[in-house]
Amino acid sequence: MKKYDYKILITENLILKILDGHYALPVLDFLKSGRHVFELYEPSKNSLFYTSSFQEHMLNSEYSAALKHQYLRYYIFEKKCPDIIIGTVSFGNVLPDPYISCNIGYKISPEYTSMGYCTEAVKASLTAAFEYLNVHRVNAFVQEDNFSSIKVLEKCGFLPEGKCIKNLRVNGKWTDHLLYGLINPYFKD
Repeated sequence: MKKYDYKILITENLILKILDGHYALPVLDFLKSGRHVFELYEPSKNSLFYTSSFQEHMLNSEYSAALKHQYLRYYIFEKKCPDIIIGTVSFGNVLPDPYISCNIGYKISPEYTSMGYCTEAVKASLTAAFEYLNVHRVNAFVQEDNFSSIKVLEKCGFLPEGKCIKNLRVNGKWTDHLLYGLINPYFKD
């Protein structure tokens, strides 16, 4: 496996970057513009979430965690418009041996769905996560009615493994999730 700069990934159509607190305003714009869709599948946010100071703090915390191999969040930009964030892919809940695993999460702005960008970004970032975080497997939890997300997972090689009952509280209601998994093909025991 080749080693490369994990902070910036370039694909055919996209640039994926790990950002720090200097990008709080563009991140906030991205989150606010897609809020009506993102919040259908995410836990409720605290009252400070949609503020630049909160996002600055989160970005700096995530950047620090990335340097420690504890977390990765890539912000997705189109090559042809490299100043506007159109999505994210993240790898969190990184667990050590005996699990050596993490969870993936991703979202794309509503106006960029059905363009293949989310699949392209997930594929590129999986390689980085496998190499940089050195995890054995990546878990994905997806609500049963989130068909576009399921399609992304399956195109990226994730396999369905089961159903987690009342797995996550979304908008005050416990929701079931399908569990998908992907094993690192390069992992050395």
